[in-house]
Parts: sequence; structure tokens; C-alpha cells
Amino acid sequence: MLWLGNLSFAGDTIAVVHYNLLFYGHYTSFCTQQNNNADLKDGYLKTIIDHTRPDIFTVNELGRGEHNADRILDNVLNVENEGKYSRAAYTNHANSNLLNMLYYNNELFALYDEAVITSIVRDINLYTLYYKDPELENGADTTFVSFIVAHFKAGSSSQDQQTRTAEAQAVMGYIAQSGIRGNVIFGADFNMNSSFEQAYQLLTYHPDESIRFVDPIDKPGVWWNIPDMAPYHTQSPRTGTHPCFVTGGLDDRYDQILVTREMMEGTRGLEFIEGSYETIGQDGNRFNQSLIDPPNYSEPEEVIQALYDMSDHLPVKLKMATREILDTDVHIPSSGPELRIINPVKDKLEITLNDVMAGNAIIEIVSTLGKKVLSREKILHSSGNHFSVDVSGLPSGVYILRIQVGNKSLVSQKVVIY
Repeated sequence: MLWLGNLSFAGDTIAVVHYNLLFYGHYTSFCTQQNNNADLKDGYLKTIIDHTRPDIFTVNELGRGEHNADRILDNVLNVENEGKYSRAAYTNHANSNLLNMLYYNNELFALYDEAVITSIVRDINLYTLYYKDPELENGADTTFVSFIVAHFKAGSSSQDQQTRTAEAQAVMGYIAQSGIRGNVIFGADFNMNSSFEQAYQLLTYHPDESIRFVDPIDKPGVWWNIPDMAPYHTQSPRTGTHPCFVTGGLDDRYDQILVTREMMEGTRGLEFIEGSYETIGQDGNRFNQSLIDPPNYSEPEEVIQALYDMSDHLPVKLKMATREILDTDVHIPSSGPELRIINPVKDKLEITLNDVMAGNAIIEIVSTLGKKVLSREKILHSSGNHFSVDVSGLPSGVYILRIQVGNKSLVSQKVVIY
């Protein structure tokens, strides 16, 4: 559940990059230490990151093992940034060799919640961050943004398409059931040849308009092997042959970032910046051709070469700006939990919570910097829950109350302690 309140205009511009890293740190009989060396890839990726400067970096095809997730922090993102970047938790419910991950600028964001939506082929992850508004300590509310990161099933057979449809159904079903609205960004290698595929239609023309995703550049149609779509193709930067990299030149738009309507309109605190969506390294002159031949002047030469050497995909990027929220109501769907608290709070936080799933609940208080400062366990009934939490030991200030049952976040709310 996403809770949104007033956001003081802070004027931050936030860059989001999504990238398929091509077997990063995972070796096979065809992708080896010789032709896809992780040490070399660290250097290529650092060149790309230094150029694109993402505040949020989501990835596919991270090799299994937390060490691979950590090495991007240690060898790429934080080499010159002194701990500026953090990452989400490592998950591998699907027991796959290739995983997703989210990295974020912890000066601008704090990680609020994480979940695995489904594990049909690989985990599809949901990460929720909140923006560290400079006015939080003065009582301003903040805004939450969720990122869905997925690597859909590859292949063009009917069975492959059916699997992608199942993945899309799982995502949209989770969003609908969990009451997720507002700022949601979907970064993925969708592995789709056109917008007409049923899975894509589910994402962008879902019967429930409130949860539909939007292509920020509005380029529907057949993407594969169409010259008019050349400026948006993301795979593959190579021609010729290669044992690890897919080749054949750029002719697919597999990699995309989709957003919600609220982000296009800027009504929930974050707004897509028109004209900011781009495929890094794509100049529109690469149809079925290499990224480097003919010469490519869309980015500095060292960046183009790093893109060519790093992966058989190109990264996609967009920017968003902080905006004042136009709808100041707490965004809780009518079918969601009913939460009542009284602000401000002195010693006892009184909580009334109805219309929830019964079970063992975790009640957490989180600081505006994302640090958990209090945690209590409660048993919830489906209705009629009223209990108090002793907060007398906490300093005065603004906090966020989070209530969850199992791995499901039920509700969140701002708490002011005096």
C-alpha cells in the first residue's frame, strides 16, 4: 500500500536507469570468464554509470549470489561516491541463475518495503522507496514510489507468449489486490516483439484503468525489425557472431520503462519529464547494425565502446521531477484497511485498525531517514483491533508507522511525536 501526503516542492530531478547486464557474474559453457569477464564488465559498467548518473538503477541478469549484488556497489556505484548508493535485499525464490536488483541514491531515497510478486520463471520484484524531502523534519509529508523489476520469459513460441501473459497477470493482480496506486515504475526486459502481445495489452490496457501502465514515449506497434522503430531498439549492439552475446544488430525493443498515469500528470509528487526518455547509445541509425559501426556520436566514444562491450542490451533512462501533490488525501482504496490514529502523539500511540487480514502483525516505527526505531508484534483480528504502542522513548519528530502481516504491507501513516 502506498500512502501519499503533501510534498513540499524540492525541485529535485531524479534519474532512473534500467539495464540488462547480460550474465553479470554468472559463467556458463558459452558465457565464460574469457568472453564475458565480470572484472572487465565492472569497468565498462562504471563508465556507463558515471555518464548516466542514475539515482535509481534497476537491473536484470545479475548472476546468483549476494556477492554479485555487492560487487556492483563496491566496484561500480560507490567507488567514488563514499556510500552514496545502497541496494535492496537479494531474493531468488525461483532458484534462477539470473536475478533482478535495485540500487538507489540513499541521499534522496530510503527503502521502505520489498516483496516478490511471483516467481514463474524468475522472481518479479517490487521495491518501495520514499523520497527524503528536506522538509520532513519540519512536518512535511513525503511521497512513496514503487519499482517493479522483471525479466519476462524469452522466446516467440505460443507457449512463451502464454508464460509472459501469466507473468503480466500476476503483476497486475498483485497491484490490484494490494491497493498499489500512484507512483509506480516498471523497468523490465519484456522480451516482446510488439505492443499487441496479450501480456503488454494487460499492462497498458488493463480493464481497471486505475492500474494501467503508460509508455512514456507512446510508441505502440510492432517493434521488431521495423526501421521506423530504430531509435527505440535496445538489442543487440553487435553484428557478426559471438558465443555469449546475442548478435544480428539492433532490431528489438525488449527493454522498457513504463510508468503510471499519475507520474505522467505529476499529481502524486513525481512527474515524468517530457523528452527525458532515451535509449543510451541509440542514435536511430543502427537498424540491424552495430552500435559502433558506422561511427556513433550520440555519446562520448568511451561510453559507446563500454556499451558495446558490456551487454547485448542497451540501457533505457528517464527522468522525473518532484512536484507538489495535488490530491492531499491519504490514498487508501475503499477495499483496503481502515486505520485511525490521532496526531500528534505524546507517550502512547493509539491505533484502531479494521478490515484487515487476521494474523501475527509487525508494528514498526521508521524515522524519516529510513531507520527502524521501534518494532512490536501484535495479533490482528479481521475487525475490531485497537491497541496502543509506547513511544515515550522516542525523540520528538516525524516518523512513519508501518503495519504488516507476514511479507504483506497493510498500511502506513505519518506519526508526529512531541
